[in-house]
Amino acid sequence: MVIENNILALSNVIFKERENWKFVTTEQKEQFAFIFNRFFSKKFPQHALCLNLKDVDKSVVMDMWFHHMKSNPYPHWFWSKSPKFSKTDLDDKDFKLLMKKLNLNKEDDLVYLVEHYPGIISDELKWYKKKEKDGI
Repeated sequence: MVIENNILALSNVIFKERENWKFVTTEQKEQFAFIFNRFFSKKFPQHALCLNLKDVDKSVVMDMWFHHMKSNPYPHWFWSKSPKFSKTDLDDKDFKLLMKKLNLNKEDDLVYLVEHYPGIISDELKWYKKKEKDGI
């Protein structure tokens, strides 16, 4: 049996057609190891970090993820995208907090950051709010 050389076919083998893992070639594993490691980092950041070393055998990385997931059901979070975040999600208080904490002088700078790096700014805002709540 031959597994198609695309990411969807490989993900189907990992999550649905697990009995076909033996037909996945070393080249296919190496080709898609980085992207799978990145997707798995959403739920398993520590594991992904350990498997993201420069000299690690990418084929082994894929084998490890396969064996890690083989007893789990299809993960619906795997293909999900991060929620969109925009300036309209910020009220005046949050906007001022980010301006202060990010040490920005111009509002346009924060608008630019929100437009181009919404995930990072959203995470920063959550972190600052948590610190304020904890009294730090």
